[in-house]
Amino acid sequence: MMIRRHIANIITGRLIMWMLVLLIIMSGIIYYWGTRNIVKLHAELFHNKMLITYEYTRRILSDVYVSVTNNASYLEQSLNHPEGHKDVMKRIVSQGNRVHSCDICFIENYYPQKGNQFHPFAWRSQNNPDEIQTKEKEDDDSDHLNATWFRSTIESDSARWTEPYIDKDDRKAALAAYIVPIHDAAGKPVAVLRASISLDWLTNKLAETDTKYSKPSSSIPDIFESESKRFIIDHGGRFLTHPGEVQRMEGTFFSHLKPRGDYDIELLIERMETGKTSMNESEVRFTFDDEDCFLFFTPVKHTDWMMVTVVPCKSADWAGILYCLEITFLVFLMMLVLILVNYIYLKSRNSY
Repeated sequence: MMIRRHIANIITGRLIMWMLVLLIIMSGIIYYWGTRNIVKLHAELFHNKMLITYEYTRRILSDVYVSVTNNASYLEQSLNHPEGHKDVMKRIVSQGNRVHSCDICFIENYYPQKGNQFHPFAWRSQNNPDEIQTKEKEDDDSDHLNATWFRSTIESDSARWTEPYIDKDDRKAALAAYIVPIHDAAGKPVAVLRASISLDWLTNKLAETDTKYSKPSSSIPDIFESESKRFIIDHGGRFLTHPGEVQRMEGTFFSHLKPRGDYDIELLIERMETGKTSMNESEVRFTFDDEDCFLFFTPVKHTDWMMVTVVPCKSADWAGILYCLEITFLVFLMMLVLILVNYIYLKSRNSY
């Protein structure tokens, strides 16, 4: 009886040794393949979230574009009635909550009776966004004739989104504007219509979109979901949206970015400056603000802007490690149950 029990113990011991060896090998395989796949899944999760926010941003900009374009045609047909231009500016601002302010700037002395610089203007009150104020700027507080954005639009006769700027009337308001030339009956550009959006408002709207539509995955702990950063930049890297108000107006996105490994950072910057879409999101890592990260970016249609998402690598790495630990622990439990069943069976056989 003692010999049989000893044999049972030897067999069980050898099973434990072999299963430990198998567990180590399987753990290595699970870690190598599992981590890579989970990292890719994690990267795709944030990529999809960025696309959701991108679509919302595109709709905002499209609404501004449609409003300005529709009213531009009306203004071109009513150039003989300058007294109504101020009401058109108010109407554009009042159509939804997208537009922060709107103005139309005419070439020098276009309406002699209105002065050298005619500039009807409408804007949302700083204290009450639902209140829209209007005025016709006088020559002494309007200098659009020498502004680069005005002169370049008249000369190029083309519409576009501007770079971010600080509003002269509300120096705390950071804005970006869609500008379009207004033509007279002969087709000559004689004015520039400008509709501005608040970059603070846009930043808050993007944060709301992330919260509302980008629900965390149940397979990844919430602690990893709050670490990503999302920005809108222009092709030169200048921030249009940034969670920090001060940081938005200082430096560029590229000044925060450094290469990791032998990847050519200049190639990345060139792709972003030329409006390309990110590639190999989970294959290449960068350093952003001295932290390893994945980088996703996509151009914003009909603008010189780009949406960028920065995801710390540690969030994806830990998600992969936790997943592998769960699988390894499950395999270990299954092996342990198998060993116990085998030991109980051998003991029961040896008891006869």
